[in-house]
Amino acid sequence: MGEFVAVSAFRTEDADRVLAAAGRFFTANDWLAEPAQSTEPVTDDDVLGFPPVNGWTVVNWPRYFTELAAAEFISRDLAVLGSTVRIHDGDYWSHSLLRNGATLDRFATMPGYFTDDPAEIARLTAKYAGQPALIAEAVGCPVDDVAPYLVPVDVEDGEDDEGYYVVEPEMGRAFPDDEFELDSPWVFVDFWRRFGPRFPDDLSAYLWRLRLAEGWFDKLPGGGAEL
Repeated sequence: MGEFVAVSAFRTEDADRVLAAAGRFFTANDWLAEPAQSTEPVTDDDVLGFPPVNGWTVVNWPRYFTELAAAEFISRDLAVLGSTVRIHDGDYWSHSLLRNGATLDRFATMPGYFTDDPAEIARLTAKYAGQPALIAEAVGCPVDDVAPYLVPVDVEDGEDDEGYYVVEPEMGRAFPDDEFELDSPWVFVDFWRRFGPRFPDDLSAYLWRLRLAEGWFDKLPGGGAEL
C-alpha cells in the first residue's frame, strides 16, 4: 500500500493562532481534539503544527484525513492564504490554493484516477488543471517558478510489483536542483519550496500537537474534495 499524506500551509507566522483555529474547527464539528502529552508517542490520530518558516506555518494532518474542509476553515478563520496538499496511495498529489476560506485554484496530477467515464474525466481534468499565473500572483512569485509542476502524470495500463502505477515515459525534474521528479507525488515539496512553505524534514520537530478522539474517519467534513 502506498503513502497517504495530508498537509497544509498557512501564510502566517503565528503558529498559536493556527493551533487555536484548528481547535475551533474540531469544536465546530463536535469532535474532541485535545493537546497530547509531550511524553506520549505520536499516533495516527494526531495533528501536528510546525514552527513557521518563510512566513508560513505548516500543519500535518493524520493519515487518511481529508483536510480540505479544515484548511478552508483555518484560512477563513485567520483571513490568510492557504496551500493544502494531499498524496493518495503514493500515486498522485492534489493541491488547493485558498484565500480567506475560498478556493482560488485546484490541481491534481491524475484527475481521472477514480473513474473510467470519459465525460467525468473531462470534467475533472478541467476542474483540476491548475492555473500557474493565478497561483504566482497570489503567492508573489514568478509564474515560471510554479508552472513546471502543474503537469498531469500519464500512466501505463498497469502497476509494478509493489502496486504503484507505472509512469511512461519518465518525466524528469522541473528544475535541476529539485529533490523529486515530476512523476513522484512528493514533488509538491519542491513546488512549495518555490514560493515559501517547507515540508518538515523531521516530523518529530513539531511545535504543537492535537490528538483527535478515535473514530474520526468519515465523521468529519471533507470540504467537497473529489481527489
